Amino acid sequence: MSTSRKDRKGRVLRTGESVRSDGRYMYRWTDINKRRQCEYADTLNELRKKEEEINNEIASGILRTGTTLNQQIEFYLKTKANVSVATSSNYTYYYHHSIENSFLGKMSMKDIKKAHILAFYKDCHDNGMANSTIAILQKVIRPSLQLAVDSDFLRKNPATGCLKDYPVEEEVKYAMSFEEENEFLARFDICIDARFYKPLACILLYTGMRISELLGLTWDDVDMKKRTIDINHQMLCRNLYGKLVQYCRDNTKTENGTRVIPMNDMAYQYMLEQKKHWLACKKVPDFSIDGYSNFVFLSYRTGKVVRHAVIRRLFRKLVREYNETREVQLPAISPHILRHTYCTRLAEAGTDLKTMQYLMGHSDIKTTMEVYNHVDQDRLERELHKINDLHQVYANPQQSTSV
Repeated sequence: MSTSRKDRKGRVLRTGESVRSDGRYMYRWTDINKRRQCEYADTLNELRKKEEEINNEIASGILRTGTTLNQQIEFYLKTKANVSVATSSNYTYYYHHSIENSFLGKMSMKDIKKAHILAFYKDCHDNGMANSTIAILQKVIRPSLQLAVDSDFLRKNPATGCLKDYPVEEEVKYAMSFEEENEFLARFDICIDARFYKPLACILLYTGMRISELLGLTWDDVDMKKRTIDINHQMLCRNLYGKLVQYCRDNTKTENGTRVIPMNDMAYQYMLEQKKHWLACKKVPDFSIDGYSNFVFLSYRTGKVVRHAVIRRLFRKLVREYNETREVQLPAISPHILRHTYCTRLAEAGTDLKTMQYLMGHSDIKTTMEVYNHVDQDRLERELHKINDLHQVYANPQQSTSV
């Protein structure tokens, strides 16, 4: 009869168990891919707890692997389908920038617990990272690990529920009052660097276009006779593989974003003004991006299509530098604030919802409804004046019909 193997304390060792020369315990087994694997522990009790976990994994068809989180993320990013180039490059950028060289990225995937991910996010937060950026990291880490779960490499996803302490505030949708609108446009006239871009700001304000739609416009998209603008593509600016580049996408942000919108009188007049600026501006010969050329809005410094960041910086400058000397104080203003202001004006004018949805290029009418139902003090007062006028008509019917 064979003699049972025992450890130094006389305990019988099971199949696969052994004691190393350094006193540590080792367990050998064959995984579902017929590969020999080893697990180590300082005590026999600790080793057997690991054995139980391993056997449960084998019974569930889970494959133990030494793949690191970095390797898993890289695999996930390569297999991710149905995402735009911008989104893919954005995820890749944040992976390389924040995860790849971290302790978490270098950990073996099977060893990662929820506590490790929470500790990683806490480090990011303590180093000044915004909650919105941490949310992007979660969008990279969680689906990468979920792919491992779905592929039977892991039993459960340790990244689930790790964002509870890092809420992302929704973007404040703010519409300028008429006083703020007039003040904002007036500052273009007193700022030398801003005058060239006043038509751009006014066309944003009086058409409600997205900044990506506006900057992508070519003169072929503008029909001055019919007074219409054909929005059929957009200009994007993203960090693609470590380099900030502009590129054109042949579709718009939403399915309803492709549309032909009319220019009101104000938009038309400023489009005429923009044509004068364009003719006077130096231009880079044969400049084009992804097959598009003859762009409407150029930089007066470079002669190429103006960048998104230039406009955003200019808007910040007009608010920050002139709030100190001007009587009317302005809040932070972005290109999207001009779009929201236009949509609010449509609502205030009583424009029906379907027309508003078309003009704004909203894919979901709920988005339009959010603006339509936006109420501020100025709008309240204007609507109450309408009720007063209505009561006067009914109180003096002869006066209303004698006109």
